[in-house]
Amino acid sequence: MLAFKLEGNDCYIELTIEEVWGYPNETSYGGGYGAKGQLTIKAGEYSVDNATHYFTTGELYRFMQELQQCYNKLEGEIYLDNTEHELDLKCTFNRKGHVVINGRFQSRPDIQTFLIFELRTDQTQIPAAIFALKRVAEIFGDDKGIKGK
Repeated sequence: MLAFKLEGNDCYIELTIEEVWGYPNETSYGGGYGAKGQLTIKAGEYSVDNATHYFTTGELYRFMQELQQCYNKLEGEIYLDNTEHELDLKCTFNRKGHVVINGRFQSRPDIQTFLIFELRTDQTQIPAAIFALKRVAEIFGDDKGIKGK
């Protein structure tokens, strides 16, 4: 299942959900349910291809809410906070409709290899990501799980 995809000029970041733990009865300490998925990042000539990534559905829910707010105002900064600190993602919106996505991905915390990247896009690409994140929220609920709905 697609969690979200943010596309830009010759670049994108995409997260899919492959497995969810605890659904529907047991939520994770990071909010929502624990999940495992595949992360793909393409930033020019640099890429991460289908890396295993651990996160929670609550993290995605909070990201969706903040993404929607920045899209509506066309300004602000939002972060996708990851409890495992594998992925740090910041999206910066400006009033001209541009969005800069800065990030850092490290698939294994015990090995000091990581990708630091910057993607540039605009507000026309954001609704598709919000739509995908809303589909995730419809199934898995908010950061309290489906009981929080």
